[in-house]
Amino acid sequence: MHAWHACHSVNATARNHLPLTRTRLWLRDLTFLHSKTNNSCQDMLGIRGSPGLIYLPRVTRQVARLSTMTSRASAATLETATKQNVGAAASKSQTHVGLNSGHHMPLVGWGTSQATGDDCIKATKAAIEAGFRHIDTAEQYKNETEIGKGLQELFKSGAIKREDLFVTSKLWTEHHPGDQVRPGLKDTLSRLQLEYLDLYLIHWPTSVKPGPKVTPPFSETWEALEKCVEEGLIRSIGVSNFSPEKIEKFILPDAKIRPAVNQVEMHAHWRNDRLLKWCDQQGIHVSAYAPLSSPVTMASMEKDVPNLMEDETVNEIAKKLGRTAPQVLLRWGLQHGSSVLPKSANPDHLKENIEAIGWELSDEDFSTLSNLPQRRYFTGSLAMHEDGPWRNYEELWDEKEVSEPL
Repeated sequence: MHAWHACHSVNATARNHLPLTRTRLWLRDLTFLHSKTNNSCQDMLGIRGSPGLIYLPRVTRQVARLSTMTSRASAATLETATKQNVGAAASKSQTHVGLNSGHHMPLVGWGTSQATGDDCIKATKAAIEAGFRHIDTAEQYKNETEIGKGLQELFKSGAIKREDLFVTSKLWTEHHPGDQVRPGLKDTLSRLQLEYLDLYLIHWPTSVKPGPKVTPPFSETWEALEKCVEEGLIRSIGVSNFSPEKIEKFILPDAKIRPAVNQVEMHAHWRNDRLLKWCDQQGIHVSAYAPLSSPVTMASMEKDVPNLMEDETVNEIAKKLGRTAPQVLLRWGLQHGSSVLPKSANPDHLKENIEAIGWELSDEDFSTLSNLPQRRYFTGSLAMHEDGPWRNYEELWDEKEVSEPL
């Protein structure tokens, strides 16, 4: 078990006597560590060797000690502690990944961008019933209200508890100004009928208005997000569709809290290896959207790109293993070092997708899939403008366009 997977909720009495620091926010999820938990977590608390359950007052003293760290030092410590797990290939039975925030995230999440209206309410319940515990949504998906309704029905029925779920949403461009971040977040929480988000991402590296500079600067948006973490409205923060260069230039220099996640396009036709390697070095977990190549979205955008689920090589491997093409593609993503967010509202497909856990591709099959032709499907035209700050592909992604014959 990964060190962070043993972390749950700190006794309220002990927690309420701690300063409201990032360390406290992390450790509020700690109730106990069994003596067999990963030693790195025990070492950090200075309690290696404690038999059975840890004595809570002792944990409280260690928490108080840790809470005196600066936010920057705390972030660095947590990054070091979880870095080995952030970008590592998922093992056969691994279900969660440890984030540098100290929280843990399910490796297979339900991507909701295609779920709308009443069908979204039904799909939310079907996803949970199928076994999903990570729900990925966004303000821009226009489905947070329906997901919230579905979750409330599940909570009231006793089918699931809030603390058993990991919910991600994303901040849209209009809410990038520092004084708009919290209102945007509160609107999202209201629609979802939740008190906090497990993960909140800046959706795109976009500017409120065109021009040579990003307006407002991302550092302003990030600082407002950090305050929301301190307030307990968010547990982890991150970005989506950010290149390594943009994170390094615009986020990290002034960040008190490092990005926990960068959610980007990643699949067998777009390995995104450069970004994955850099994020791994920085202790930033990469979460893959479109792991099945998102054929429905591609069709709606009138893009003439192959459907990976119909790829001959993929289906040959699937047939050999007694698996489906989606399962093979999702398993490839997990072994490539990311979490995956397949999209579907079909109950049968939801059950199929969650079964990417519990088995492995051979080295040969993984290598075969890793050597398919490469091309980015989502070019990000919505984030480009002739007046800047990103006028073209190279300026947005900080790399030359790759388009091999597919």
